[in-house]
Amino acid sequence: MLICHVCKPACGSNARRARKHRAGSHPAEHPLIVPVTMPLIVVTTMLVLPRMTKTASFRAVGNESAQDSLRIKHGTHDRKNMPHISTLISPKPKNHRPPPPHESNPQKSSVLNLDKYESRSTRLQDRHKTLYQGDMRFPQISHALLLGSLLAPGLAGCGDSTAEQPKPPAGPVGITDDQGKATTLTCPGSPECEKAQGDFLVGAAKKTITPQVEPWTDTNTNGLWDQGEEYTDSNKNGQWDGYYLAGFGNGRAATGVHDEIWARAITIEQGDVSVGMVALDMVGYFQQRVIEIRLAAKAAGLDFDHIVVASTHVHEAPDGMGMWGKDPSTSGIDPAFMDHIISQAVEALKEAKAGQKKATLKAAQAQRPELVNDTRVPKVIDQNINSLQFLDDAGGVITTAVFWGNHPEALGSDNTLITSDFPHYMREAIETKWPNAPAVFFNGPLGGLTTTIRIVGCPDAMGNETCAQGTWERAEYVGKGAGEAAVAALEAATATSDNAPTIGFMRRPFLLQPTNTSLGIAVLSGLMPRDMYWADGKKVTPEEAVSVGVGQLLQGEVVIGTEINGLQIGPVSIATVPGELYTELWLEKPGGGSFIETPDGRDYEDAVPETPIQSVLPGPLKFVVNNANDSLGYIIPLSQWDTLPPYTYGASEAPYGEENSSGIMTAPLITSEFVKMYGK
Repeated sequence: MLICHVCKPACGSNARRARKHRAGSHPAEHPLIVPVTMPLIVVTTMLVLPRMTKTASFRAVGNESAQDSLRIKHGTHDRKNMPHISTLISPKPKNHRPPPPHESNPQKSSVLNLDKYESRSTRLQDRHKTLYQGDMRFPQISHALLLGSLLAPGLAGCGDSTAEQPKPPAGPVGITDDQGKATTLTCPGSPECEKAQGDFLVGAAKKTITPQVEPWTDTNTNGLWDQGEEYTDSNKNGQWDGYYLAGFGNGRAATGVHDEIWARAITIEQGDVSVGMVALDMVGYFQQRVIEIRLAAKAAGLDFDHIVVASTHVHEAPDGMGMWGKDPSTSGIDPAFMDHIISQAVEALKEAKAGQKKATLKAAQAQRPELVNDTRVPKVIDQNINSLQFLDDAGGVITTAVFWGNHPEALGSDNTLITSDFPHYMREAIETKWPNAPAVFFNGPLGGLTTTIRIVGCPDAMGNETCAQGTWERAEYVGKGAGEAAVAALEAATATSDNAPTIGFMRRPFLLQPTNTSLGIAVLSGLMPRDMYWADGKKVTPEEAVSVGVGQLLQGEVVIGTEINGLQIGPVSIATVPGELYTELWLEKPGGGSFIETPDGRDYEDAVPETPIQSVLPGPLKFVVNNANDSLGYIIPLSQWDTLPPYTYGASEAPYGEENSSGIMTAPLITSEFVKMYGK
């Protein structure tokens, strides 16, 4: 979910999202939210909160067009009379760099004036006053909240929604600018990719990224390896090397491998344009890591103009974001494992490119509504299981890609075996039909959340469930069912064929300001490693980083970078989103219109529903990839944001999601960036 929730990150997204950590409310089937323990709060506070104040206001950095302004007297997400950590402000370090004039950098931050969303400000301020009667106490925050709020900020952009598309650069732009941020690029049309003409070439390959797990005897059955417990020293280094699984809670050490996890790649080349698409079986993968793969591919001699790297969001792979280690104050990242991912992703790209063949394509859509659920009102699900298949001159299948939104968490939080969850069974079903043609899964809309939870698993003749959440049978039921549906759709007469496809793409980077401070603390403390930038686009140096405080995040002086992409492959338009998008922000109603609602009780009564991303994409077939090129956590319509009573839809408590979101303006910003990118 910044972590899934980062479970989901936020920009992650962090965290476990499933169990709402509220008194008397612990849905057994939703394993997600884990409270961060007091030691982590104390440690991170010592690191990044040199001073506390009792009031706070913050700016949303972004596009004026996204929503003209957002100044919020911040209240709290906590309902136990404890101040939210977002009210803790630290002083500016002596060497801080103030933001430059607005026009000083093309990737600039602009203040969003959100006064028109203060309809409930009186209630927010009253609650704020109530919270600060008495001693200041540390808040309880969930593991997921830490992740979810930080890595995905709420907003910063470049230009207004009516701005013209940028003119092609005079020379090649490169993968990054001089500060390490992704660059803006449109192909064909730029100097390094002027034309997309001639043969349409496609290749595919897959490489395992599964680490070597060292089994141990859990003598005290606490789920952790403790000193003195027997283990298998597989690499003969004299110590136990453990991998902690991401997606639910801390301390979930891998005890073995059920099935491999993968880096799977598709490469497409036509004339001067060359694109790679990589799917990693990880819960999330931050932007700076994506850039590392792009740079490593270039260093290996691969001449890609652009590489998309998406995580499948599996909840049973090693932690690659930092929030799911042995305990809440210990990172779960293994540097050697992260290097291994980069190496294997590049190897997959290299093998795919070397094996490229002249290709045609086929696209199809299927539906299996019984395989996915939306656990939040309004229940909006993109039921399409979208497939894109490439075939050689002889009609042989080169590769099949599936785009479908559903959380790979069918195994639940009790599983300790490394697995890719239902995508394993999906890909297996497709590869059984077409052997030697790698199947690749890209996850679709994940917010809401779309999940295997509360579906009727493996129904018998009477419609009764026979495989519960948390079982291998359920993962197989979902994955095999979706895979077989994709196969049937591609073989049907209704499938769309293109015998002369073309390729093009747009890459649009922008800056985001975090508004979920808990996540900011995780980044500033180093628990969740992430590059930071000053508002002028200059990278925060390691020397500067040690003095950056939460107040600078709240004031928009320090931001992070991310990107969106638009790909056109024959008749198929593909939008890549750097987080877990609520489906309402993606789907357009038949005939036009939005599924976004403005329910009574929403926090921002004057919020205007965002433009559905699907509505700005061209062409007859429109697919979306979530957690692409970043992991910013839940992306929630502002008009459905709901943290304070009275709650929407008559609920007795706040809905799940906001605690693992990067912020209130993330949705307005990202949707407005798509509008600008497509010039709509």
